[in-house]
Amino acid sequence: MTNTVLVVTNKLLVTAAYKYVALAMMLTNCNLFLQQTHLAKDAPMVFSNVILSECSVAPPRLMGFSGSVVTTNLFFGFGHDHLANFWQKKFRSNETSGITTLHEQWAQMPSPIGTNEVRSLALAWLINLGVDTAALENKYPCKISQRFFYRNRTGQLTEQSAAKVMLPVYEISWGAIPLGSRREYNLPAVTMTVFGPTKELVEYHLFDDSLMLLPKLEIEDLEKLLNIPDEEFHQYDDLQRSNLVSQFTVNDHSQRQNR
Repeated sequence: MTNTVLVVTNKLLVTAAYKYVALAMMLTNCNLFLQQTHLAKDAPMVFSNVILSECSVAPPRLMGFSGSVVTTNLFFGFGHDHLANFWQKKFRSNETSGITTLHEQWAQMPSPIGTNEVRSLALAWLINLGVDTAALENKYPCKISQRFFYRNRTGQLTEQSAAKVMLPVYEISWGAIPLGSRREYNLPAVTMTVFGPTKELVEYHLFDDSLMLLPKLEIEDLEKLLNIPDEEFHQYDDLQRSNLVSQFTVNDHSQRQNR
């Protein structure tokens, strides 16, 4: 009689060693993103200047390379094995008083660019990020809008309309794709927000993953890395942890492009 051995794979497994290597890989790509979008003004992002308690690493067997990196002002989201989401927190404030103050400040700031320049900037950034802009432009119509706010929210509708204030914040998007199985809901294939006064990218989302030309982000020898016990990893010194990152990742971005 043949014995059948049932092997159950823990698809939710995320070890300390994997978390460390995955976060290091995400940080490398966050820095690359900032360079490619001309936002790399400060020191490179490293473990010491991110909010580790707010960062996340998803189970790789279940979700592939996925997670998030959070700093005081920035959010980076990884999904479908690439960097898919970014925003500057101050442009997404949930505090009514805070965003109202920002709106008043922005309204006084002149913008040296308009919709045509916004489109050119966005396409240049997308090319740098490895997005197939030819396919994007061919497949999806482009839409550009400008943010605004109302100074008078309590008066009559005509008074509110007269109090409409345009802001130097431009939102550019391409097309619309169904949100998973909820086909009644749509998301743009790509959307970006640009702050006119500084010609600065403040938000980015890529929802059509087929447009990404670069190879998927992946950990080398994933199972070997997942098999390192937490107790062993916690005893590693800084050099051993650095060597671990080198062992399980492709460090040279040009190598990734040529694979």
